[in-house]
Amino acid sequence: MAPSANLANGLNGNSHSVPSRSNPYAPVGDFLSNVSKFKIIESTLREGEQFANAFFDTETKIKIARMLDDFGVDYIELTSPAASEQSRKDIEAICKLGLKAKVLTHVRCHMGDAKLAVETGVDGLDLVIGTSELLRQHSHGKGMSQILTTAIEVINYVKSKGLEVRFSSEDSFRSDLVDLLSLYKAVDAIGVNRVGIADTVGCATPRQVYDLIRTLRGVVGCDIETHL
Repeated sequence: MAPSANLANGLNGNSHSVPSRSNPYAPVGDFLSNVSKFKIIESTLREGEQFANAFFDTETKIKIARMLDDFGVDYIELTSPAASEQSRKDIEAICKLGLKAKVLTHVRCHMGDAKLAVETGVDGLDLVIGTSELLRQHSHGKGMSQILTTAIEVINYVKSKGLEVRFSSEDSFRSDLVDLLSLYKAVDAIGVNRVGIADTVGCATPRQVYDLIRTLRGVVGCDIETHL
């Protein structure tokens, strides 16, 4: 992350040019803080439906979406339209609200899901596929080479429709690091807007999260999304 101009000048030896701060509680610039460039991807309308007995009817979803938009989130992430016919209709209804926030849907990295999602009118797709050995064996049965081939195909399709696209691994922290970085580097090269890492089973420590994001930052040029 690039430092601010003032901080860079100070670190280059111009110590006398460092401005004084009248407010002792004002934030101090550093190389790790870049909060002003962060974006909030709010997933209540996806994650919020993934617990026992959870159910949002269309009216409730629209109310939540409007409240999130008024709050000022950058993105609102919705359940996959492949989950049910009602989910597809609800996405279409929210896309027609004219919200300031961009509307995303979270789908499997699968061409059928991607085509269905594109037809709903969303602003972008969040693609996900399991990359840990356990998920590759028990979820979809694909090897890393197949995952890469599928990812490139689906990403190129979404981009051809003029939509934003994020590519994320599932179970990132139990995936092989070399496999993971090679995959992210390849999808970054074809122009994804973001890559995502997910602590799917809640096993990562704060230090592990820091280390993976810092390592990934050296591999890709696109934005990095975290789901913890």
